[in-house]
Amino acid sequence: MRSLTISLPDYLYKKLTQQAKVSETSLEELVLFQLKRDEARDTALAFLQKRAGRCLIAREPNLKDSDSLIWVVPIFTNVESSVKVGEILVDANTGEVLSTEQDVTEMVEKGHVSFGFESFAAEKQERLAELLALNSEKTLESKEKQEMEALLAEEQTLQIRNLETLEKRLLS
Repeated sequence: MRSLTISLPDYLYKKLTQQAKVSETSLEELVLFQLKRDEARDTALAFLQKRAGRCLIAREPNLKDSDSLIWVVPIFTNVESSVKVGEILVDANTGEVLSTEQDVTEMVEKGHVSFGFESFAAEKQERLAELLALNSEKTLESKEKQEMEALLAEEQTLQIRNLETLEKRLLS
């Protein structure tokens, strides 16, 4: 490992030295810990943004000492009066995200619920996706086409209600 020398302003050096004393560790170990914690938060945030855009944010991780060291990164909605919706786990040794796509999906859903959004029923979503796929392959029969249009209209109505809910929340 290579050594690194950095210069710090006096006030920052004193502050870090005091934190190291309180933590009963060396200044070097404290700084390294802070860097690893920031890296875990950034890793969790990158994982989130690929799957949920910017609607969720990562806060300061905590190190959990179980069978292996794991960073527990709390996840909150990215709005005023944010709500905790879950956690992302990051392996402290490898930096690998241990959480799954499903975990993020559940966090987004919790965020939607905290906003007062309604969700389109899963079975209706699946049926609509099925009908849209069929429609791209062939011409649908009249009954199937009516069902697809009804589901699309229902989904659009729901989206409009959710946008109205969002508007009220943002303007209040």
